[in-house]
Amino acid sequence: MTLFLPLEESPSSTSLPTFVIKPSEPAPQVLKVIKAILKAKRIVVICGAGISVKAGIPDFRSSDGLFQTLKRDNPKDALSSGKDLFDASVFNTEHKTALFCQMIARLSDLSKAAEPTAFHHLLKTLDFNGRLLRVYTQNIDAIELKSGLSFGVPEFEGKRSKPRIATFQEVGDPGPSSTSNRTPRCIPLHGTLQRVHCQICTHSFPLSDYLSSLTAGVPPECPECTSMERTRQLIGKRARGVGKLRPSVVLYNETHKDGEGVGEVVQKDLIGGKGRSGADLLLVVGTSLRVPGTKRMVREFSKAVHSRGSTSKESTPGSDEPVSQQQQQPLKSVYLNLDFPVPTREWEGVFDVWVQGDAQTFAHMLQEELEKELHAKEVAVEKRRKKEEELALA
Repeated sequence: MTLFLPLEESPSSTSLPTFVIKPSEPAPQVLKVIKAILKAKRIVVICGAGISVKAGIPDFRSSDGLFQTLKRDNPKDALSSGKDLFDASVFNTEHKTALFCQMIARLSDLSKAAEPTAFHHLLKTLDFNGRLLRVYTQNIDAIELKSGLSFGVPEFEGKRSKPRIATFQEVGDPGPSSTSNRTPRCIPLHGTLQRVHCQICTHSFPLSDYLSSLTAGVPPECPECTSMERTRQLIGKRARGVGKLRPSVVLYNETHKDGEGVGEVVQKDLIGGKGRSGADLLLVVGTSLRVPGTKRMVREFSKAVHSRGSTSKESTPGSDEPVSQQQQQPLKSVYLNLDFPVPTREWEGVFDVWVQGDAQTFAHMLQEELEKELHAKEVAVEKRRKKEEELALA
């Protein structure tokens, strides 16, 4: 069973799946969810566009989302949906490629202007407190990097034949992950708007260096390929061609160029290793869970955190008979989103609780509890100090 906990009461009744139950008093249960997150030591967060909307980044699938606005803005292009511009087939025609480049340039501008939201700051706080194992983001805006999380995809271990050079950006102190296996705290599942790479030689470059070309709808030529062609011409070798640069975002119907590196991190976080355990709590936020790869990840992490179990049986005020059994189970898998993912039957047994509401609202609530916890610790330290002084004077 899955507990349904709305952060705000809606005038219209929400149609719930048969396995989702709503307690008569949700507020105490919401507090229990927050306490479970604060109690966790190795939280894995899987997040989507819902955490960045307040930063000015459009989501994808809502009525005002990117897929619909792209379709409306390009009526002559017969797009069934803006999703067509996020498909690998976009490179099959020059016109669609131009539209894709222009769209990426606009998104890049929005991402540069965006500031971290309350939820992004919460992620950094959890990281600073040593509770955050990993963030897997479906977003391509890289706002997590601005919040201070280390960010990127490490090189796949099977390809390391010499001392490796980090392929991610570090900001601040990402904690143990940077000193042992140098794994970034935040893993972008769908690439980022920060880089472009060549479709032939795969060399990577900052997207900002080619923004004017992308804005004009023209894929830039690869400078590495251009340099190599000049060299080959000088020594009398035949031409191999110059590749075009494309944004380093993962499109539908193509594989992640760093997929092996992502998979390696996921596997470690699922089962643990090198003296540490795997994830002990899963928080899925701001995503409709439509992408097959992300859906598999969520199910696997849900199984992993539930397999670790808990001996906690604490009760919570405000319970009623239909949820009494659910209350006794530790909350290990939390879904935070305005809508439940569909088809609903696929998610039975995956989430212990569905918190219906805005990610930023929940972030503020959790931040308040973190501040209370910090204050309580400071008071305890002060009491201990005074007691030690009294004993020293006695």
